[in-house]
Amino acid sequence: MARALTNEMKRCLRDIVRGESPSAKVGTRSALVARGLTTEQDILTEEGWAVSVGMLPLEEQCGLLNIPLEKISGLDFRGSPEPAAWRHFASLGYVGGYCEGGVVLLLIRSAALDVLADLNTFGSRADACTRFTEAQLTIHSAHGAQIIDAICSANATQVAKHFEEIYASPMISEWYPDLSTSAVVQVFESVGPERLAAIAAAIMEAPYTYRAGWPDLTMTNGLKMLWAEIKTTDKLQHSQITTLRRMRGLLTGDIRVVQLTQ
Repeated sequence: MARALTNEMKRCLRDIVRGESPSAKVGTRSALVARGLTTEQDILTEEGWAVSVGMLPLEEQCGLLNIPLEKISGLDFRGSPEPAAWRHFASLGYVGGYCEGGVVLLLIRSAALDVLADLNTFGSRADACTRFTEAQLTIHSAHGAQIIDAICSANATQVAKHFEEIYASPMISEWYPDLSTSAVVQVFESVGPERLAAIAAAIMEAPYTYRAGWPDLTMTNGLKMLWAEIKTTDKLQHSQITTLRRMRGLLTGDIRVVQLTQ
């Protein structure tokens, strides 16, 4: 378990990430170095940057991630903001899903299903359909190039067929609700197989790290993608900051944080 940070440590990290000179004592700064959050030169490490941004208000977080913050009022979300936002953007002509990362992970699995089934430890295509994508990317890490090649060569017809095979499982349809074949295929066509392969390759760097933190909405209007993280009164969490920072350059289209207010 990570050691707790003192208030002075937190203040020092906020100063650094905001571009201000830290005024913390030498002992505090040495403790941050020992925790792997900063260097001796008061430069944030990757983890230190994510931890520091996690302590800031939502507006500042979006600014540092270079992601626009949009505020929408008047939606009736009643404890379920993601489906409410999904319905809102659907009314504007978008299709896709609202389950965090679900559409991307299912697209990867659908595009590479034949290879994943061939590689399956149990020789089971059914297991390749239902086992979580991050688990399969971990188990078959030695075959990453083969999986990436399969994604690059996938087409919409294959993705549709394989998605329906995967989504026929009650477990999958319950875990990733309200998805349709047509919507998933439209997202695939908007992203493109090469871009999807690049995203999959990035996830392969740390599948269990990058399975979380994805924008809640993965949608397309047929012209461009929409990736939207939905917030109400909360702010971006560590996993979201980490994943968004890594994937930001790979997610083409419109990336934004949407804050729903009453």
